[in-house]
Amino acid sequence: MIKKLKRSFIITAMISVIAVLAVIVTVMNTVNVMNSDREADALLELLAENGGTFQALMRPDMVTGNEPPPDKPDNVPEDTDRGFPRMPFPDRGMFTVETPYETRFFTVTLNSDGTPLSSDTSRIAGVKDEDARTMAQRLYLSGVVSGYEGTLRYLIQRGEDSSLCIFVDRSRALISVSNFLLNSLLVSVGATAGIAVLVVVFSGAAVRPMAESYEKQKKFITDAGHELKTPLTVIATCTEVIEAEQGESKWTKGITAQTERLSGLTRELVALARMDEGGTQPEREAFPMSETLAEILDPFSMIAERRGIAFSTDIQPDITYKGDKSLIAKLFSILADNAVKYTPEGGSIMFSLSRKGRRITLVSENTAEDIEKGPHHELFDRFRRGDSSHSSDTPGYGIGLSMAQSVVQTHGGRIDAVSKDGSSLTITVKL
Repeated sequence: MIKKLKRSFIITAMISVIAVLAVIVTVMNTVNVMNSDREADALLELLAENGGTFQALMRPDMVTGNEPPPDKPDNVPEDTDRGFPRMPFPDRGMFTVETPYETRFFTVTLNSDGTPLSSDTSRIAGVKDEDARTMAQRLYLSGVVSGYEGTLRYLIQRGEDSSLCIFVDRSRALISVSNFLLNSLLVSVGATAGIAVLVVVFSGAAVRPMAESYEKQKKFITDAGHELKTPLTVIATCTEVIEAEQGESKWTKGITAQTERLSGLTRELVALARMDEGGTQPEREAFPMSETLAEILDPFSMIAERRGIAFSTDIQPDITYKGDKSLIAKLFSILADNAVKYTPEGGSIMFSLSRKGRRITLVSENTAEDIEKGPHHELFDRFRRGDSSHSSDTPGYGIGLSMAQSVVQTHGGRIDAVSKDGSSLTITVKL
């Protein structure tokens, strides 16, 4: 139980850590990609505003071509310290005066039907004029005005007579984005591994208070069970003496019945506590499960018939299981007793046992009253009664299914309870 609790703590903690890191990495990389695209779009808009060139914004002595440098625009303030115009970028935090000399781009001019009129690939080395015109024409005819073409970010500025296609090379920016993604993933994996080690190391200390409380609870149940045996035996003996001297009466019958009930409850609690603490280890031996189930169900079927309950079975023959025969028989008895006990008159009970590969499945299905549709894990809680009460009208202690769950878990299996239609209860055991 403690190992299971510790394992659950580790799994829950690591799932939480991984979820948080995944959100952080996703947000960081999404913002990084958006900033990269925003920078590219700002460059494209700047080029579009200046006719597809940076010449109006560059130092006069750096303007290429045979044409004389253009006049300084009126809206460009003069840099008195260096004697050349400053960059009139709307966002100086994004661009610098070096941006025109760092940016690799090309432009293509097309007429209204998409036929290329001219192209300028002088500011990029990896694209030829013919390829640039073909690419621009294809994108223009597609109707898309902006996006990515490989590592190129483009913008198509449409006009009445002609359109300008501007392409900016973003290969270095995309490599930077990819490297950031890779590095963030590597850091996240490393952080997850480190946190996993710390969680495993300190998980014992985290669950220790709960483990100590659980151990004290089990010890109390075991000790209380042993301490109750003596007074119960004395009460039973005294009752027998009274009956021998004064005769049997309804009072002595009541004392005897309740003493036997309390003795049975004590035995069940002690057995359950020992099973939970690992004191009862299953003896792994092969036995005929099909025959064992049939033998266990036989007397319960007669009880069901006397109560007007239809009792049927579908047991696959010759199923052999390697486990503790006494505990598995106890499991069968608990499920059969629970089904007969809580099935109303006129109802039905169905038991089936089948094997597929290494998986053995036992299904107990019975008619039920006042039950909600859906899973019912609460039925495996201790002192939980099928009629949601603790009255003595229905015999039992309310720990049968809890013990059944312990038997199944001791054998490494799984048990579930579910109501498929709100009028029946199906308990499935998989071993």
